[in-house]
Amino acid sequence: MSEQTHQSPPGASSLPDAPSLEWLRKQAKHSLDELRRSNPDAQLSDAQFELAKRYGFASWRALKAHVDSLTIDGQLFDAARKGDVKKLTKLLDAHPEKLYARNQPYEHTLLHIAAHNGHLPAVDFLLKRGIDANTREKGDNTYAMHWAAAGGHLDVVRLLADAGGDVIGEGDDHALGMIGWATGWDGCDDATHRAIADFLISRGARHHIYSAMSIGDEDEVRRIVAADPSQLERPQSHNEDFRRPLHFAVHGNLHRMVKLLLELGADPLGTDASGQTAVAYAMTPQIAPPVVEAMRDRIGPTLLNSVAIGDWASAERLLHQNPDVVAREGVLHLMAKSGNIAAVKWLLDHGADPNARWNHWNDLLTPLHLAVLGGHPEVTRALLAAGADPTIRDTQHDSNALGWAQFFLEHRGDSAEKRRRGQEIVGLLEKRSKKS
Repeated sequence: MSEQTHQSPPGASSLPDAPSLEWLRKQAKHSLDELRRSNPDAQLSDAQFELAKRYGFASWRALKAHVDSLTIDGQLFDAARKGDVKKLTKLLDAHPEKLYARNQPYEHTLLHIAAHNGHLPAVDFLLKRGIDANTREKGDNTYAMHWAAAGGHLDVVRLLADAGGDVIGEGDDHALGMIGWATGWDGCDDATHRAIADFLISRGARHHIYSAMSIGDEDEVRRIVAADPSQLERPQSHNEDFRRPLHFAVHGNLHRMVKLLLELGADPLGTDASGQTAVAYAMTPQIAPPVVEAMRDRIGPTLLNSVAIGDWASAERLLHQNPDVVAREGVLHLMAKSGNIAAVKWLLDHGADPNARWNHWNDLLTPLHLAVLGGHPEVTRALLAAGADPTIRDTQHDSNALGWAQFFLEHRGDSAEKRRRGQEIVGLLEKRSKKS
């Protein structure tokens, strides 16, 4: 059954005539207010799900897509998303003024959407209709080519470049340029994205330190740093909290690049805008040791760098000297985030509070939030066994650990292993929530 001909099941309410997205948002807010009268811990996602069920949809996303599809703009963007040239032709013939229609909230054009989804015929159609390849959207200030590059669509990138698209692409809000969008995101470390980077270079683009690291080109990283040593500490944009190359390499689990950057003189104590060193970006326990060793060379053993590499003797000595040290520095939080189960268990056994809140990226979080962020079910299980409270909400998103787990399962399940781990975490938290 198509979205356009959706029929509510028996017992479900009928949508009003011509519902709008604004109406839908207001309904969700009203539904949340009602839910919180009986359940103060209810989240917006709970209200959205209840609202979707009320109107006979399986999810909020399905309800929202249906309401959006009832407008001309919604139909156009749906056609661009699906690469439906026949429908685009029909709609734009009837509404030629909609060629530069923009969606909400980021004001992407039809070209952005078609390019992002890799629909070459639709991109070609829109370009021939006269849309400018160098039109920017308002969220990240990008061209359609940025999204095609990030999506791994070389044929679309080439078509846009041939149509006059800017292959340098500076001015985006992430300060990555076109080559950074082709290489710098999760999932861009494959042959397809490297081919896009090679194509962009053939048309005049140049690597920066982040793109060179992303594709694993050690010689290019050396060349960039030799030409301009300041690139070794070049910060990323405000969106990435002004993290440095070493932060980026640790976060991306780029083992060879971590070692290379330290060899070239990267500062292991360098901080991002939140005051975090590169160790705070570790999402696996294996990536941190080279950075930790470099930190120890500079400042000696700390509880953080001792438990991170399993130096239990130094950790015991530091704890004996100052029993309060286990409660400081967010050590348990960072070990939970990196999935260092041995360190997590040691810290819990030595009195670390599993419910302590710590300011991480301007958000007060528990170790459980960060275990969920890292995708570590074994750490989640250990924290729950030690008394971690899964109902505690963070201060930025007003969400508990289960809310985080559900979000990441939906939005980051880009591999079978990530989905498996995400499902295990959701299961652990749902089981605990039912007991509470």
